[in-house]
Amino acid sequence: MRASRMMTLLLQLQVRGQASGRELARQLQVSERTVQRDVEALVAAGIPVRSSRGPAGGYRLDRSYRTRLTGVGLDEAGALVFLGLAGPAEQLGPGELLEGARVKVWASLTGEARERAGRTAERFHLDPARWYGAPEPVPCLPQLADAVWRDRRARIEYVRDGRPTTREVDPLGLVLAAGDWYLVALRDGRRRTYRVSRMRAVDVLDEPVARPPRFDLAGSWTEARRPLEDEEPAVEVTVRVAARALPRLRRLVPAPGKDRVPVTATGAVELTIPFENEGLALSALLSLGAAVKVLAPGHLRERVVEELRAAVAQY
Repeated sequence: MRASRMMTLLLQLQVRGQASGRELARQLQVSERTVQRDVEALVAAGIPVRSSRGPAGGYRLDRSYRTRLTGVGLDEAGALVFLGLAGPAEQLGPGELLEGARVKVWASLTGEARERAGRTAERFHLDPARWYGAPEPVPCLPQLADAVWRDRRARIEYVRDGRPTTREVDPLGLVLAAGDWYLVALRDGRRRTYRVSRMRAVDVLDEPVARPPRFDLAGSWTEARRPLEDEEPAVEVTVRVAARALPRLRRLVPAPGKDRVPVTATGAVELTIPFENEGLALSALLSLGAAVKVLAPGHLRERVVEELRAAVAQY
């Protein structure tokens, strides 16, 4: 345990150049006194770790020193796919493994390559979470990740249309799309997609899953999305919307109608946009307040008026 911790400390210094005792203690989840003892042991072993006092002080490695003991373990290798996606990695579980793998990858780079990688990290950042809304709670995600990783069947309790149902499925993969997690699985030999936030319980079973040969998760997800995106909308709504509300309206409209909403405009714009059903159209348009006016269909316009009158009556 201590040897592994000292190796991590050494790699941190090699990657960062210099770090304070407090920073290293937080990274290694030990006390600053433990960091000091580990540094003393490294120095005793002939490794040129230097220390300096003061606000800008800390520990550093001589520039001439470089270790090549940067082997990535099997578990860390499995976490490398999440490089740049620390948030999802934390949700799934391998957050600490990812950090260890990241440090080893950076430590293995030459000075010039590390500088290039650092410049890229300073200029590009991937954030898969959607704006204007907290992510949905997914308490069953770690169990599903375990089932997916170990190729084990799972019994899930899933809520659909307000009614819970229990299913046994063969998990094939987890997908993070627009901030929401989905499970791609087989049930009765057919591929199904389940929203993880709608699961109330997951039991990982001992029965193995036979994955289809050459299964492509990314391709499977694209196929699962296509029927939803190509589906004809149940209701078309004509509105007059203020230019300032166009970005919000674009986020509320389903995928087939997003291209109908301009990103920018001057003044008010008249649009005809699709919604999956009248209830979703009503709640979406009411959320825009006075920035939108429903022109058609007439019965939806009447429902908007009724809702607004009921709201005013409460005040």
